[in-house]
Amino acid sequence: MSENNNGDVCVSDGNANTVVVVGKTGRVRFRYDGTPARTKKSFDPRYIVTDVLSQIIVADINNNCLQILDQNGQFLRCVDNCGLEGPNGLSLNSEGRLWVGLLCTGEIKVIQYLKQ
Repeated sequence: MSENNNGDVCVSDGNANTVVVVGKTGRVRFRYDGTPARTKKSFDPRYIVTDVLSQIIVADINNNCLQILDQNGQFLRCVDNCGLEGPNGLSLNSEGRLWVGLLCTGEIKVIQYLKQ
């Protein structure tokens, strides 16, 4: 679960294979099921963070990637070309770096995500 800059609460629901975003009023703003990313396997969101641009970054463990959405749930891109095997932990620091825990190897990958 993560809260973005506009006050939305973003939750990854691995049981329902969806991301749910709820606004300040408690109403569901949107749901994201991974379809726009056109990945080979079913979407399986595990961890979620939001950045200073209110973008939503979701670790998709089935597809070994990170899916990035804008604050309105529109798919922006998939980060899948940096050896993410079982992304199962996710954190973003103030310097624009993503810290990704990898279930398969026990490693932590650091990805420079935002330019300062």
